[in-house]
Amino acid sequence: MIPVAIVEDSAEERARIRACLSYVESTTDAAFDVHEFPSGLEFLGSIDGPVPFDLVFMDIDMPGMNGMETARALRTADSAVLLIFVTNMAQYAISGYEVDALDFILKPINKYSFAIKMKRALTRIPQKNEDYFTVRTDGETRSVRISSIRWIDVSGHYVVYHTTDGDITEYTTLKEAFTRINRSSFTFINRSCLVNMRYVDAVSKETVTMGNTKLDISRPQKKAFLTAMSDYLGGKV
Repeated sequence: MIPVAIVEDSAEERARIRACLSYVESTTDAAFDVHEFPSGLEFLGSIDGPVPFDLVFMDIDMPGMNGMETARALRTADSAVLLIFVTNMAQYAISGYEVDALDFILKPINKYSFAIKMKRALTRIPQKNEDYFTVRTDGETRSVRISSIRWIDVSGHYVVYHTTDGDITEYTTLKEAFTRINRSSFTFINRSCLVNMRYVDAVSKETVTMGNTKLDISRPQKKAFLTAMSDYLGGKV
C-alpha cells in the first residue's frame, strides 16, 4: 500500500481525487492508503517525526495556510516525498519549482490524464525495504539508499553520487559503482555519467533533464539510452 495524502479544502474535490486514485488502482498493480486533510495546518499537524506519506496531492488556493506555504513547510521536514499540485491556478506552475513539485494537475480533473501523470509518479515512489549500499567517503563508511541516487558522474579519480539528500563523493570508478548498485533502473548516457531513470524529467536531442540540471547524452550511447527508457517506462524493467 502506498500512503497518500490529499490536502484540499473542498470535500467534493477530495472525492474526485479519491475516484481517480481508484481508477489507477483498477488499471495498475498499485494500491493506495489515502488520508484526507481539509487544510494545510491539519496536514502538517498530522506529521510527528518522519513524513508518513509517499505522495501528497496539494491544492494551492486554500483558506488560512495556502498550498505553497504548506508545501514549503513540508519540504523542511522531507525533501523527497512526491508532491503534486491539484489546482485551477495554472499561473503558479513556475512557483512549483521552489518546492520541487513533481507535477501539476489542473481542475477539473480528468481521470485519464490523471492516470498518465500517476504513471510517472509511481516510477518514483521508493519501494519498501529497498536496498542500500555502502560508500567510503571522507574516511568513513556511509549507507546510501539506492533509490535516492539521481545520477552518478565522474570528477577526476572520484565518482559523485548526486542524491536527493545531497552529493556524496567516493574514490572509485564509475564501472565499479554501477556493478555495486546493480539496478536495471540505472543506465549510461555517456562514458562518464550514469542516470537513475526514475528521475528523468525530459529527453531532448542532446541532453537529459534531471530536475533543474541538464546532462549531455553522447551520440554513441543515445540509442541504447532511449531503448532503456522505453523499457523502463513500459514496465519491462
